[in-house]
Amino acid sequence: MDFNPLRYLAIGDSLTVGIGVLFLDPGFVEYYRGMSQQILKKSVFYKKYARSGATTEDVLKMLHSPSVTEAVNCADIITITAGGDDLINAAKEFLINKNEESVSHAINQSLKNYSKIIDRIRHLDKQDQYILRLTNLYNPFPGIPIADEAIKAFNSSINRFGLEMNVKVADLYSVFKGNERALLSKKGGIHPNSEGYYQMALALSRLGYSP
Repeated sequence: MDFNPLRYLAIGDSLTVGIGVLFLDPGFVEYYRGMSQQILKKSVFYKKYARSGATTEDVLKMLHSPSVTEAVNCADIITITAGGDDLINAAKEFLINKNEESVSHAINQSLKNYSKIIDRIRHLDKQDQYILRLTNLYNPFPGIPIADEAIKAFNSSINRFGLEMNVKVADLYSVFKGNERALLSKKGGIHPNSEGYYQMALALSRLGYSP
């Protein structure tokens, strides 16, 4: 290990919190940090700003708080998980009003927020030598066709952000598809279990670390 540590900032929702595994067990953030240290042969210090149920709008608000602003400013590696709660809230609304527009509206709104999130980070991170890693959404409800349609629509849009400078998107949809039973927590079945979080970290790590 060298004496020039890298700084990793993880921002997001319950996936960044690590809901679904026992307290103090590693989530994807801790796994990804460990993998990054091994691959880069450098110490990696990490900070987490996340809360369960956070929507893309909440993440955007987080980026305006002084402590997060400062952390973005110093970060070499940033990961963001968001969007799942936007869709879950829209699905609940759909069940009440049966209006499919509520789902497409939620997708459009969350993608607008994502665009602002990326712009905000670009504006704040003074060093261009940082990497920003996003994740697309996996489907915890494989038996519900409308859920799959909504998630695919969201993912095809979020994947476009991977064309921007310093940004790449990890494909969680493919990682979890067909492996839901093995990778999702028995409690609630929405969040990953330990193996699920490990596979998430692996998907992020495989995106590489350039620049």
